[in-house]
Amino acid sequence: MIKYSLSVVLLITFITNSHSQQTPPEWDFGGSYLVAISDADMLPSAYENGELGPIYGKDELSVIPLNVKPNNYQKFNINVSNSVAGPPSVVDVTPDGRYAFVIETFTARPGKTSKETFADLKLGNILTIIDLNLPEQPKILDTIQIPERPLSISVNRDGTLLAISYHPSGGGKQTPISLHRINDGKITNTYFPKIPNWPLKDELTDVLWHPKENIISLINNTNATVQFAEVIDNKKELQLAQWGNVVSVGKFPFIGRFTKDGKHFLTNNLFWGSDVSGTWTEAPKGTIVNISLNHFQKNGKPIHALTSQVLVGASPEGFAVSPDGKYVVAVNMERSWLPYEDERQSWFSSISLIKRNPRTGAMKHLNTVPYYAILPEMAVFDSSSKYLAVVSSDQYDHSFSGGALDFFKIVKDPLDIERETIVQTRYSVPLQHGAHDLILID
Repeated sequence: MIKYSLSVVLLITFITNSHSQQTPPEWDFGGSYLVAISDADMLPSAYENGELGPIYGKDELSVIPLNVKPNNYQKFNINVSNSVAGPPSVVDVTPDGRYAFVIETFTARPGKTSKETFADLKLGNILTIIDLNLPEQPKILDTIQIPERPLSISVNRDGTLLAISYHPSGGGKQTPISLHRINDGKITNTYFPKIPNWPLKDELTDVLWHPKENIISLINNTNATVQFAEVIDNKKELQLAQWGNVVSVGKFPFIGRFTKDGKHFLTNNLFWGSDVSGTWTEAPKGTIVNISLNHFQKNGKPIHALTSQVLVGASPEGFAVSPDGKYVVAVNMERSWLPYEDERQSWFSSISLIKRNPRTGAMKHLNTVPYYAILPEMAVFDSSSKYLAVVSSDQYDHSFSGGALDFFKIVKDPLDIERETIVQTRYSVPLQHGAHDLILID
């Protein structure tokens, strides 16, 4: 009896010690560093009641190096004026990671009181260039005046050209786009090319460079279409020539993403509008659509085809495509930005995971998981396509106040081949209030 008891004790001790000595799962989030941008000028609820709320400090660009263990992730900041009131496309970085470019859609709040409203914000007109040569010590190289109310910014594949789009209530009255030559972090030439068949009253919500060609995507938020243009460089000026057909995509497309191989383009439909209660507050669930580029030829010209569409959560402002093209995630704001006393407050945001065929672009919605954060607007995959980073503006959990950079992982059930989902890890980096855009530097 005593011998049996001792055996049991030894067995339990062995199992306990073995469990405690297990090596934690490897964390190999691929990339050099992340760049996040935060607008500290307004509470998320300002979208509903117009009240900017308390003053939390100044806008920030944050650099988060990834060459340390995830428990040691930290941010390195510099003050850069920007605005959350627009697409999550206000920052981009040259492919070598050396320079960041940030646009100012609206200026910083003018006063020092919490009584200010959204109407007190003026149209912005500043482009800030930041040197990231030492990621732990970002520094401003220059600030340049550009047309008012820029909406999106994008750097081309070799870091020599910059594209910026403008809202028609600002610089878009004269031109919806500007192109800039850049060299060693400096703007050397600026052009305002005409976009073929583009009505000046329409809103160019997002402009994005193709990953392999001198081609840009142009999202027409007004007419819910996407078109593409080839950038022709005759050394004296830059001109645009339409590339292929215009594609109708749904209602209120907001941003776009090319696949890494450049064969597909994806965009989101938010279904906002004057026919929605509160314009965006009670919008239905959104969609992600896939466009196959140069799907076939007609009369020698490329035809782009809408090939797939999936339903996601409400107000999916931001989304990301994995580098291997096999996954898409949509970041759904739901109604998390509403004041707490509003009965329509959703008390959660969500993230939708989508499986995708890299060759055909066919997509399947796998699941949508709740996310306990307020107004998340952007996500990026790591370079391995296994992990995800998401920025949110504020937190329901008042253990800390402000924005956050949260990390997720794609997991599969080894006993159920149909079961894939994303799980939130315990890794997180606090950010300034109003975090709303995110870039990964490989």
